[in-house]
Amino acid sequence: MIYLKTSVGVEIRQEDLLFSCLRSNFAGGVFTSFARIPGYRQRDPQVVRSEIDAFFKREKIGREHIVLGIPRKDVILRYLDLPKEVEDNLKQVMLYQVQSFEPTEEEKLYYDFVLLKNGKTAKRLNILLVMMRKSILDAHLALLRQFGLRPAAVTAGPVALANMFLGTQASGTGKNYVLADLKPGGIELAILRNGALVYAREAAKPEDESWKDSILREIEVATGKVRLGPEESIDGIVMAGEESGTASRELEQQMPGCEMIGARLRFEMDPRNRAVLQEASTSLALAYSGIARRLPMKLNLLPYESRVHQKRWAYVPTILLGLVIAVALAGFGFRQMIQERILIRKLDQEIEALKQPVSRIQAVRAQADSLEKQIVFLEDIMSRRDMNLEILQELTGLLPQDTYLRFYRNTDCTLQLQGLSPSSTDLIQKLENSKLLKDVVQQSSVFKDALSGKDTFTFGAKCER
Repeated sequence: MIYLKTSVGVEIRQEDLLFSCLRSNFAGGVFTSFARIPGYRQRDPQVVRSEIDAFFKREKIGREHIVLGIPRKDVILRYLDLPKEVEDNLKQVMLYQVQSFEPTEEEKLYYDFVLLKNGKTAKRLNILLVMMRKSILDAHLALLRQFGLRPAAVTAGPVALANMFLGTQASGTGKNYVLADLKPGGIELAILRNGALVYAREAAKPEDESWKDSILREIEVATGKVRLGPEESIDGIVMAGEESGTASRELEQQMPGCEMIGARLRFEMDPRNRAVLQEASTSLALAYSGIARRLPMKLNLLPYESRVHQKRWAYVPTILLGLVIAVALAGFGFRQMIQERILIRKLDQEIEALKQPVSRIQAVRAQADSLEKQIVFLEDIMSRRDMNLEILQELTGLLPQDTYLRFYRNTDCTLQLQGLSPSSTDLIQKLENSKLLKDVVQQSSVFKDALSGKDTFTFGAKCER
């Protein structure tokens, strides 16, 4: 199968690293592989690296497009409402905003931002600002470099999950959704309002509390923060994570509108990967961020100098591949017409080569037809000739001197002979020996003639032509 692009999502999920590979083809996305590396912080880095290397080698995956997902607890989300007049100088304004959030002069923040609404039609700009302490992200990146991983992009897990959910839906605008990523001992809950992420929070789940109570409690906190309007409501609760199956069974009676995020995804995958789809949801969403052309919220917390910047010549192989594919498709479209022309040309050549042999065969056939007509004509003449003379001459030679014919008749070569002979029984064998007679039979009983004392016989025969 031909893949146009490959992306690997790496999620930091508590003490584990989750890897998901998503590849794009002409039909869409293909979820090809998943792996979970447990306890990566506590184990020997060389052992962890060997497991990661084995995964990439086994699945034949490159490391050029890796997207790292940071847990919600490690990032800072701020929703800003700014006047439209600052749009022309928005980057500088956001830099000032980030500096105001920095706790100390030494503790810097990595950040990125995205417009949640179109500033061209609104009087205000609604902006999602995502920040992360430099020391925390640098520690993550340094540890990943020991594993041979250099991410091309870094984003928050809830942002990636929201992007995948919104990007794979026919329409997410005008509706409000709750995205709940359920992991052992914790929950990351996000609110999507009119196609934008307006709330995200990570909370621990008490051991003595059911998933139903934890989710309902967090939804109540979230709706209080978001402040839905009097005509607004939650249109659906979508769950992800390895604990989503247990939570779904607890909520199905009280909240029948709950569903799994895997039911909404339209990626191709084999049964082995479909079995871990809920567990791999966030890492798969990170991989989706690496191949999607347009993301609702495109964010990258890597500083500009650390990002992978592709030069123009890097697109040349892709362009050439696209041209080759286009030529192949065009050739496939004209294939039938070209094949028909080639076949017609070959048939014309074969017909031309067979013209002389066919002409000779036709001449021989014409001669054979003429000879056949002559033979039929001669046979007809021969069949009409009068054989009476020949037969009478033959009988004169065959019959003994003391044998006489008293009656002879030839009707269409059917003969009747009648006469007198001293011994009529010997005559049949003699007549059968004739070259002109066949099928000689006795037609009536033999009796003695009163005057001559000889046998009176009556024979029938056919003449040989």
